[in-house]
Amino acid sequence: FSNTYRMIEQDDFDIHTRLHTIVRGEDEAAMVESVGLALVKLPDVLNRLKPDIMIVHGDRFDALALATSAALMNIRILHIEGGEVSGTIDDSIRHAITKLAHYHVCCTRSAEQHLIAMCEDHNRILLAGCPSYDKLLSAKNKDYMSIIRMWLGEDVKTRDYIVALQHPVTTDIKHSIKMFELTLDALISFNKRTLVLFPNVDAGDKEMVRVMRKKGIEHHPNFRAVKHVPFDQFIQLVAHAGCMIGNSSCGVREVGAFGTPVINLGTRQTGRETGENVLHVRDADTQDKILHALQLQFGKQYPCSKIYGDGNAVPRILKFLKSIDLKEPLQKKFCFPPVKDNISQDIDHILETQSALAVDLGGTNLRVAIVSMKVNIL
Repeated sequence: FSNTYRMIEQDDFDIHTRLHTIVRGEDEAAMVESVGLALVKLPDVLNRLKPDIMIVHGDRFDALALATSAALMNIRILHIEGGEVSGTIDDSIRHAITKLAHYHVCCTRSAEQHLIAMCEDHNRILLAGCPSYDKLLSAKNKDYMSIIRMWLGEDVKTRDYIVALQHPVTTDIKHSIKMFELTLDALISFNKRTLVLFPNVDAGDKEMVRVMRKKGIEHHPNFRAVKHVPFDQFIQLVAHAGCMIGNSSCGVREVGAFGTPVINLGTRQTGRETGENVLHVRDADTQDKILHALQLQFGKQYPCSKIYGDGNAVPRILKFLKSIDLKEPLQKKFCFPPVKDNISQDIDHILETQSALAVDLGGTNLRVAIVSMKVNIL
């Protein structure tokens, strides 16, 4: 949500083209239409830009359109954050982009091993860490209290508020909407100041927003409901929160850099590597279970985790980009494990044996033989 392209302009980049590709809708079809619309618009842009390399990040459905377009137009693809494991359709999209990409930047050693297991060329994989950790681990904003007060009110103290960020699970929309309803009920009962971010643009997001409005979250004295928080400010909000709750990858990845307690709900991040700051509630099927998790986690302080990076990812990625030889063959090669030779025929093999098939059609008997070029029956 919001005009996040302004963050790109603030970093002094000129934006060549802006495309509107997101189709609003209530179901999975809207995501398919969004990908289709992007596929229609992207070829013209790529023909004009003629990029040497397309950098594609993450596992969102709009990234799939970028990777597909670049692959079909013979543009080299560098994929960032491949090889990770999570839940929902994002998992399949991430691995699909991996198969389309020519080069890979991964964040963890496990992700690197997954890419190798998926038959990707080890020489084209860089273990760099997560680029966002470069910013997280260098975030030193002494005036973080003004940010907290701006978003949560003047009377809020550090470690005494909650950040909630929950998205639809596209493979089970009905259950994820019910889980969100239980989460809000638990947060209302827990009675702490809470910043609730709107869900992302996935099938089911509109229904989740309706649940928020049905429960009066936007007008509740303990809640602040917002569509977008600038990244630099969001870092400070989660770094000084008493707890983060939801099912965003941010909770199990970036927030670990601060040791902030996290409650991860449901299956959306199943398989993600996490630090000890994350408490999983896989079956978030009752309000009491979520409430109990809040009572266990709120206000704790855990050791900072560097599973996803050490703050030096960007220099490694730049060095990797510079090392790419644009003259090497574009055709992607997979490193398949050795398999037994097939039994199909090959003309070179036949010529090497220097033999011929001889058929005698005379008389009453049919005789067939393999005869060498020296007229010996083999």
